[in-house]
Amino acid sequence: MPNSVQAFGNLPSGGLSQILQELTSARLVAVDTETVSIEDKTMLGLAIAPSPDYAVWFGEDSPYLHIALSILRNPAVKKLLYNSKFDFDVLEPFGIDETNFEDPMILAYTLNLPQKLYNLGAHLGKQVPDKFFNFTIPPKGTMLDVWNSDPDFVLQKCCIDASLTYWCWEKLHSPSPAFYIPGSYAIDRDIVHCLRNMEHRGVRLNQPSVAEFYTELDEQVTYMRQLIQTKGCDPNSNQQVGIALAQKGWKLRYTKSRKQLKVDERSLQNIDDPLAQSVLIYREKAKLLSTYVKPLLGLERAYTHYNNTRVITGRLSSSDPINMQNIPNFFRVVFLADDGSVVWSFDANQIELRSLAYLAQDKAMMDAFASGHDIHKETMDRMGITGNLANPVEARRLAKVLNFATAYLGEEETIIENAKKEGIRITPPQATDFRRRYFETYTGIRDYVYSQREWIIKYGYVQTLFGRVRKLDPIRMANPHSREAVIREMFNMPVQGTAAEIIKKMMAKAKDYDLRIQVHDEMVYNNSCPPPSLFSGVAPFLTPVKLSMGESWGDLKKLETS
Repeated sequence: MPNSVQAFGNLPSGGLSQILQELTSARLVAVDTETVSIEDKTMLGLAIAPSPDYAVWFGEDSPYLHIALSILRNPAVKKLLYNSKFDFDVLEPFGIDETNFEDPMILAYTLNLPQKLYNLGAHLGKQVPDKFFNFTIPPKGTMLDVWNSDPDFVLQKCCIDASLTYWCWEKLHSPSPAFYIPGSYAIDRDIVHCLRNMEHRGVRLNQPSVAEFYTELDEQVTYMRQLIQTKGCDPNSNQQVGIALAQKGWKLRYTKSRKQLKVDERSLQNIDDPLAQSVLIYREKAKLLSTYVKPLLGLERAYTHYNNTRVITGRLSSSDPINMQNIPNFFRVVFLADDGSVVWSFDANQIELRSLAYLAQDKAMMDAFASGHDIHKETMDRMGITGNLANPVEARRLAKVLNFATAYLGEEETIIENAKKEGIRITPPQATDFRRRYFETYTGIRDYVYSQREWIIKYGYVQTLFGRVRKLDPIRMANPHSREAVIREMFNMPVQGTAAEIIKKMMAKAKDYDLRIQVHDEMVYNNSCPPPSLFSGVAPFLTPVKLSMGESWGDLKKLETS
């Protein structure tokens, strides 16, 4: 009976009793669960593999399930879980040990290897049968439907997944120089429970404020749509917008398909016309309404799913139902602490530029950070930018543009565009001059830029400070149209990845505090906050944090900088 206990694979002799004896004596096992769906984590059964050769299936109502659970509850048994964040959620009701585990999927992620289990197995040299490799759940169906029609398929798939997880872990731990365990793996593994806690707790919402934002934005979107329609086009139709602008004499480029004119954000920003500006405003308001405000309307708490193996740099992303990473500043006031509590925010001050300064060993920038200077003002003063711009505030903003553009392989066009976003207009010759002067100011960064570029082209990979890997895409690299973009992405990865890993190390160090939101360089806590001294030693360079407190995420008052 499928719901009882079955073993699948290259089984040892001696029958079920021998198999269960091997299983209960193992101190390293791989575990896989089968659930109704990704969203419905009701468990149909689980498989445990004591070796890469076979696994044992236990149905959710099996009389032998207690044997499986006794293994999983034992902290002396190391569990291999492929996507541990998901499996821990499935197994949490059964009270399993969550301290002694490893996750081959996270390891594959840090090594820039395929993350889907079957693809990783194939990459490492083990192919599963086609019926499993090509399996997809039928549209509008669930794994429960598959179970009801073919339970043997489901249990065999679960056993294959468990034994393959074990095999991949062993392969990645082989003495071959092709694989190693980077420090970034432990960093990512150690925040799994931090992410789960954030997902489960959610964040309290100021629902009257959400409703007020909804009403206001809905009125603005309706007004802008009707205004644009009076000009003879629907703002939701790119084709109509393109034709309307072309009829007014504006020359627009065609999309790659050449079926319609380009009316993307960058194209419209370069058109000094009321219609183009109205469409931009409409799109901005409509996106705010549909992406951030409407999904939270009527909810007491906001929940999100943190993706810990998706972004190539190592940064976290979030989704379902909203992306917390891109919540506009003005809308953050709707996110509150729990009743009777306050919101605490830690912001890792200039963590990316600090990482860049260390990786490049740029003495001027490292000294500026060590002295506690405002790095943008420091750049402004060292480069003498105030001589180019009469307004000191503008000069600092331009210095900020140069710090984040030039130091990230940005060319003159990037500097001009980013300066324009800050309300500063500079000419191409000025951009060239600023770029030259920047490299004269920060010679360590200049040398790092050129040496990293050569390294990328020669060796085809880069690493963060803690060993996370990104490999060159040879197909994109061979394309002259994407080559420079590939090099720029590769160049940025060690800096952004190192910064992301430092943030994750901070999260792990403060795991006993009530973290509710993690966005870029910021950690938002409920009620109490970790002492800044807790974060000392997370990197081989100074990592001060800005501490703020308030009634909401959008109403924070800075308290101190450490």
